[in-house]
Amino acid sequence: MKSIRSLICPILVSACACAPALAALGDDATSVEFDRVRLKGALRVTERVDYVVHEIQTAADITVREYVAPSGKVFAVTWHGPGRPDLGPLLGKYGEQLAQASRQPHYNHHQLSIQTPDVVVQSSGRTRLFFGRAWAPALVPENFSLNDIN
Repeated sequence: MKSIRSLICPILVSACACAPALAALGDDATSVEFDRVRLKGALRVTERVDYVVHEIQTAADITVREYVAPSGKVFAVTWHGPGRPDLGPLLGKYGEQLAQASRQPHYNHHQLSIQTPDVVVQSSGRTRLFFGRAWAPALVPENFSLNDIN
């Protein structure tokens, strides 16, 4: 029995590690529903000329917006509300860059700004008011203004 367990456990661990991320920066729009379920929120979709915004409103009054390009990829994510959502699943493969940068010494604990060639993350907040935005420059539609990420 012990040998079976020693064989199955590593397989399960590796399968979980390889499981697809939820809707996240750089993922397909079809995965937005996973975020809605994970956040236990209501989804509202707004179509714009060159992109679509999927807005998830949680019972805790946190709003998450995922911006989807015509290519079907999530190119930006925003959040605001009295708490901060778990950014790992929202940032997907870019979450590790955020984790590494947040380990670096920074003097303002209310703001975090990370800019790499792959991702830009701006986060700010204080008690009961948190907000932020992240985008992948390579995925942003050609005629999109970054001022529209709010």
